[in-house]
Amino acid sequence: MIKVLLVDDHQVVREGLKRMLELDKEIEVVGEAASGEEALTQAQRLSPDTVLMDIRMPGMGGIEAIRQLKAIQPTVNIVVLTIYQDQYLVQAVEAGAIGYLLKDINREELTRAIRAAYLGQSPLAPSITRTLITKYATLAGANRSSVLSSRQLEILRLIAAGATNKEIASKLFLSEATIKRETQAMFAKLDVTDRAQAVSEGYKRNLM
Repeated sequence: MIKVLLVDDHQVVREGLKRMLELDKEIEVVGEAASGEEALTQAQRLSPDTVLMDIRMPGMGGIEAIRQLKAIQPTVNIVVLTIYQDQYLVQAVEAGAIGYLLKDINREELTRAIRAAYLGQSPLAPSITRTLITKYATLAGANRSSVLSSRQLEILRLIAAGATNKEIASKLFLSEATIKRETQAMFAKLDVTDRAQAVSEGYKRNLM
């Protein structure tokens, strides 16, 4: 049996969660808590495998409760269950939470998440996962683009198209000396020594 402690300041939420989880023969709700302080006391008394933790509660909030609970019971798996999208995700993870779910979750998703946490995996709400992927893609794209300046990217693309320094200078309305200087700076950033290597590295880094 996976022993679960429910932590939420709203009794109706705790009762609803308990009814949902009682339908699963492998999950047992061993206790409830209405605050962070009570969660610490109940966790020490009951030694749950998993804690479903709300974020905003009177007195000690969920983030601080996670931090203190992990300090006294390092092996407990804490999954945040909240109405807040990803506002507290980083804080919760830094405090020691293993998962982050939203309260619109259905019974099947919830029991699957509890099992995942029990196995040491990190359950995340689907919308949170999509948000993280989008943010990562945006950050990765920004990082790729920031490797070279906009002028150096233009030069690299023209080199890839087979243009000579003279032709590049003409297209960009720059002197050949400037093109040579920017090309050498680009080589240094890409850690290459010639035009062919620069083009190859540019494709590898998705710069073009």
